[in-house]
Amino acid sequence: MPGPSTTLTARYGLAPVYPCGTTGDLHLFEHSTPTTGTFAWGDNYQVGSGWQGRVLAGPSGWMFSITTGGELRLLHYNGTNWDLFNGSQYVVLAQGWSYTAANTRYRISVDEDGVIYTLDTLGNLKAHYYNFTTKQWAVQGALLDTGLTQYNAIVATSRGVVYARNAAGAMYRYYIDFWSAATATWVKPTTTVTTGWANLKNLSSAGGETFYAVNQNNGNLLWYSYNPVAITWKSAKIIGSGWNNEQDVVVQSNACSRFPWDTACTSFGPQDGGAVITRLNQVKKN
Repeated sequence: MPGPSTTLTARYGLAPVYPCGTTGDLHLFEHSTPTTGTFAWGDNYQVGSGWQGRVLAGPSGWMFSITTGGELRLLHYNGTNWDLFNGSQYVVLAQGWSYTAANTRYRISVDEDGVIYTLDTLGNLKAHYYNFTTKQWAVQGALLDTGLTQYNAIVATSRGVVYARNAAGAMYRYYIDFWSAATATWVKPTTTVTTGWANLKNLSSAGGETFYAVNQNNGNLLWYSYNPVAITWKSAKIIGSGWNNEQDVVVQSNACSRFPWDTACTSFGPQDGGAVITRLNQVKKN
């Protein structure tokens, strides 16, 4: 498997952004320039209601909803409407997922492959992977790291890449290196990637190490990007305004990528022959 490319691409030339208000109305906004981060938008329309709790966007239209009661639900938006699973718009995957409170809602994120990462208040970073094709949990609670109590938020930004933010607003990059050797390795950061993120909320990513976030002081929607090959950081670009009243702002997690598209997740499931499961099992501590 090749490593990340210096080139960031958008498969369909846009990134679906899903803002969800406090009343539970879910909308879809099409950001037209996810690889360059300019103030350019296409269509927007409402796609759902009743999304109380926590909204998470995965790859290729797969969405996760956590209810206020802790029920984890899986849904799929096909671009026109919501697919049905045995007559229902959602599948219940698990119970007891308490990521709706103010101190926990930014401790969960989804990467390009659909892997869910969670950081509990004890500092345990875990990975969970529901296989969209087999409709089964392939990996549950894989312990990636411990002792990460200094962080209050995480955001998955690429395949196996998780950024963690501390209270001072510094961002640290953790990732799974699955291209340098036959066995994947978990790589910890030695320094910060960027700082000044203490006042940002609704951290999300379109994939390819892009970042979307809302400035809680003025409601501006910001775009950032990191190139892991050139080791260069593109600082904030304002791509929207008036986003301060949204409960959640999430972006399709594989709208962009630095990896080959023929190995990416699609609406039918993963396309990499089980490599996602293999590398998670190789790096987990339990």
